[in-house]
Amino acid sequence: MARLHTVRSLCVFAAAACSVALASACASHGPAPRVAATISSKPPPTGDLVHGSSPSGPAGGGSASHPPGAAATAPARREPVLTAIRVAQYGAYDQAVFQFANGIPRYSVSYVPTVLQDAKGTPVPLPGRFFLRVAFHPASEAGTLPAGPAQYSGPGVISPYFPTLLQVSAAGNFEGHLSFGLGLSGRAGYRVYTLTNPSRVVIDLPHAALPKFPGIWDITSWRQFWQFQTAVENGHQPWLSSPPMVVRAWATGFSSRPTIRQTGPDTFQVTDPTDPVKPKMAIISGTRPVTTGQAQLWVITTIMPVPN
Repeated sequence: MARLHTVRSLCVFAAAACSVALASACASHGPAPRVAATISSKPPPTGDLVHGSSPSGPAGGGSASHPPGAAATAPARREPVLTAIRVAQYGAYDQAVFQFANGIPRYSVSYVPTVLQDAKGTPVPLPGRFFLRVAFHPASEAGTLPAGPAQYSGPGVISPYFPTLLQVSAAGNFEGHLSFGLGLSGRAGYRVYTLTNPSRVVIDLPHAALPKFPGIWDITSWRQFWQFQTAVENGHQPWLSSPPMVVRAWATGFSSRPTIRQTGPDTFQVTDPTDPVKPKMAIISGTRPVTTGQAQLWVITTIMPVPN
């Protein structure tokens, strides 16, 4: 139990750390850009609308992109430079904003089964049930600004754990292409548009309806689940994906030396043998609330004491 509480403390600390200004957009070649990243509930950003588009239908299938025939607004000798990423929650939708100097680059936004790292091709660890890939070209994390050359470096993940937008993670900086992955709790229609003064690409994500969270022990809410999923996706606490190990963690509070027997795919019998006359017994059942992504955590859904 001490280990489990330590994990919870670390996840709470990580979530708190994500609420301050962080940077996003790590590179597969060279350092990641240092970008201003904020989590806000202030009114949405305003500016001059350049282009707006929505994917096909309310289910959010398909993709949104800069018009094929349109050129980037920056001069050819100065490609757009990423300067900030902001995430915010407004009423019934979440928002991700990518801000650029030197104009607005071409962009594409689409649902993908897995966000891959450019140019390695390895999965980008993201919490959630659905994933958006966001790509910009030509764009860079470094370049020539009006004030002169600039180079940015910094972290590459923002984890607001909003109702739909859970995380923004850098997915590559390769040959003039900047890409990011968005981890989402659900799939819904989204809107992509651009603003100027300053130059921004904005993604609006309506809140997706989620079923009631099934877990009743230790991980008891979707927000907790996403935080633990983030940890497991990044290689920490892999035992949370193992039903026998989750049951054993619970059982340490049931008995000083519990015996555990698996009776079904997601069912376990836990016995406290300390009283040989009337040993305590309980039936534990669980499920995997999310079956996409690398981390598929298992949570306890029922605890049924067995009468002596």
